[in-house]
Amino acid sequence: MERVPMRVIGDPAQMMINYLKAYVSEGYQDKSKSGKLLDDAFKNETFQIWVNAYAEFIPEFQEKLKKMLKNLSLPVDDEILSIFQRGFLSAANTEKLNMFESRLKRTLALPFDEYMDLALKYLPEGTKINATVYITLDPFNSGMVHQDKVFLSIFLTEPNPEICSDFAHEFHHIGAEYWLEKNKKLKALENSNEYGKILASLFTYFVTEGLANWYTSPMAISVVEGIEGAEMHNKAVRKLEKEKIKLIKHLEKLLHWICEKHQPIEDIKDALNKLSVDTSGAGLPPGHFLSGYMVKVMDENPNIEKWRIINLVKNPFDFFDLYNMAANEKEKLDSSLLKKVKSRIDEWS
Repeated sequence: MERVPMRVIGDPAQMMINYLKAYVSEGYQDKSKSGKLLDDAFKNETFQIWVNAYAEFIPEFQEKLKKMLKNLSLPVDDEILSIFQRGFLSAANTEKLNMFESRLKRTLALPFDEYMDLALKYLPEGTKINATVYITLDPFNSGMVHQDKVFLSIFLTEPNPEICSDFAHEFHHIGAEYWLEKNKKLKALENSNEYGKILASLFTYFVTEGLANWYTSPMAISVVEGIEGAEMHNKAVRKLEKEKIKLIKHLEKLLHWICEKHQPIEDIKDALNKLSVDTSGAGLPPGHFLSGYMVKVMDENPNIEKWRIINLVKNPFDFFDLYNMAANEKEKLDSSLLKKVKSRIDEWS
């Protein structure tokens, strides 16, 4: 295993806190302190790195975010932007912002190297990780990875040592990406056609989120007790547990549509988004829960060796087959469908 010393940068969170404090004091005024702080944030390199991580999948995100921050009370049409708006509006009081500032200081003092070691424990020998951590005040996403950059938000929960696996989760993604980038069959599938690209992203999603959630942050897909601000999370987990079979059927429909080259392709993209994106504000996409559950099923089956699960980052197309080997009958994926998926992978790559 190989890693280099990482940098931990708190500027994105601090700049947002500073701006919101000025906003609470005077509202947004272009020529005043609030206007200067907002302009400074959007000119700051580390703040821009966080913003640009969203810009790839939210059109004109930078312009929309800045406009929204100038007046947090204006209606927002975009579903995802509305989560940012509600979050920042709820944070716009002095007591809460002071709490975030204290939380930021504690977060910067956490032993991030330990969390890196936890991620490496569940990655193949030879994994290389090189990461920079950016601490954010992000109400939409508690953690995400963009290239070699890890974004960790202090907005939803206190990132204390007890839930350090949240950090290991993001480092695990970087380690998984190290192997997925080397997979020629995966790359060929990504570059084959629109349907192949979606199928490749689906396998990548289930492998990366499944392994990271179950091995490094099982609390993210489980009901947790005694953690501040976990009520919404627990409600989301209980709902997803009840809908498990429904989620499996949704996944089967998605795989079937991809294999059949369903038209319009937007239906397939929407179906994938329903798995991979959470719009409730709880921070738990259904696909995160389902993929983590599938890895749990594999891991708890005595007939499946752990190295086979860990090596899914090298062999992503084995994910659903390995799951079916471990799952009980009522939760298995349709085996004839999986054969069709394998056939499409071979055909398109």
